[in-house]
Amino acid sequence: MRAIFRADASSDLGSGHIMRCLTLADSLSGLGWNCGFAVAPGSTDAAPALARAGYETCTLDGGGGGGGDGETESLRRHWPDGTDWLVVDHYARDRGFETACRPWAARIMVVDDLADRPHDCDILLDQALNRAPAAYSGLVPPGCRLLLGTRYALLRPEFAGLRTAALQRPRGQTAPLRLLVSLGGTDPDNVTALALDGIERSGLALDGTPDSAPENTVTVDVVVGAGCPWREEIAARVAAMPGVRLHVGPNDLAAMMAQADLAIGAAGTSSWERCCLGLPTVMLVLADNQLENARQLSAARAVRLVDGADGDLADAIAAALHDLDADREALQDLSTQAAALCDGLGARRTRLSLLPPQPTKDGRGVTLRLAGTHDEATLLHWQQQPAIRNLARNPRIPTPAEHRRWFAERLHADDCFITMIEHGDAVAGMLRLDRVKDSEAPEAFEVSIVVDEAHRGAGVGLGALKQIRAWLPEVAFHAETLPRNTVSISLFRTAGYTQVAEHLLHCPPARQAAQQTTHQTGERLRKMS
Repeated sequence: MRAIFRADASSDLGSGHIMRCLTLADSLSGLGWNCGFAVAPGSTDAAPALARAGYETCTLDGGGGGGGDGETESLRRHWPDGTDWLVVDHYARDRGFETACRPWAARIMVVDDLADRPHDCDILLDQALNRAPAAYSGLVPPGCRLLLGTRYALLRPEFAGLRTAALQRPRGQTAPLRLLVSLGGTDPDNVTALALDGIERSGLALDGTPDSAPENTVTVDVVVGAGCPWREEIAARVAAMPGVRLHVGPNDLAAMMAQADLAIGAAGTSSWERCCLGLPTVMLVLADNQLENARQLSAARAVRLVDGADGDLADAIAAALHDLDADREALQDLSTQAAALCDGLGARRTRLSLLPPQPTKDGRGVTLRLAGTHDEATLLHWQQQPAIRNLARNPRIPTPAEHRRWFAERLHADDCFITMIEHGDAVAGMLRLDRVKDSEAPEAFEVSIVVDEAHRGAGVGLGALKQIRAWLPEVAFHAETLPRNTVSISLFRTAGYTQVAEHLLHCPPARQAAQQTTHQTGERLRKMS
């Protein structure tokens, strides 16, 4: 499979579009996909991470322009065999460009957060908080799948990896207070300087200042990108401030966020990184397209929003820092509310929607999609079928109220994925993954599967099990069945699971399974010789 990403970066635009595309590209590369980038000149300078990632990159003729014939011809010329997926993350591209790419791209995905222009795409991802399908009514084709909300936020895997430890750490309970200042990779207006002004005016003493009381001191980490035009000016300013350190394009930004008590940050894509780690934020709006995001986060009581509309922005930052330093419980409240908004698994969820169907006996194929609130009634119908409940660990049929509570809790849980099995265009069953501990695998899930009676016999269940292996090759799967459920046991064994007890089956991560198969083949050949 091949995916080509169309995104740009510049000192004015910033690097956010490139960075979230890199996150998805890395996730797909983990499945063995071939990924490439098509960018305007200067993008790799503004987003050095693109060059470091090593993906095949095409610098488009004419600077990227408005996406006319010259740009589409550059794509065809560089990748003459076309692409399985074209991923467009660009505010200056719309339906015209996407339609022109249709003969070259088998499918098109758009990453957007404005909902302000028409698109010709098969999937649209908008990670904005509380984004509703109605926002894209009339802007996407009828068959377009919408991936909306923060559970699809494209974050690098280290954020989810640090989430548990970060949320266990109480914010602002130790001295000195750790403050992180990170205002984008390029910060074209040098808002970082205003943030430093605000820190100096806040009344907080910088760690290392003579005669400062430990409980009222702050250490500051300032982060700028390698493409920031103000690097030298900021470096000189930081050098004169005790307790303040400058980091240029750090590789450990996630770890820095996890250890910080408070951040000064913008309302762009980095918002979801901070939410994932429960990092309280004094939030600034640095561009018009960030305004709605900032409003939603403020309404969710997940950030302290400042805008300086009534005066100096540095004074507004100073006031917010002073207030939060005086009220450490407010810091923890911000952390709790922020953490509830994003779990950092958006790239994993997104790549499920990009997988090709698994074949079935009738040729209709099987795909999986994440369940939504509209699936509650369908799931309840299956859970109330006596034939299904008799084969469950808990045979008691749930009431509608019990099912509603269970579904609401599990639908948004960090440790659970509920997917709907689609057989052609019809919903044919449910496959649920619940995280479990496994001493031999870094990540493991228990698999539960239900196939509707009308779709049995076509290989739907087997296709669904193969699809989750294609989706999550890095994890181990476990299944538990009743000993008398011979049909289910046979299904899992056919899908490559090993029966480790009368009612337990196990499937190791794909790489480990391949190594075991190679070893077993070698042993058989050795014995034959």
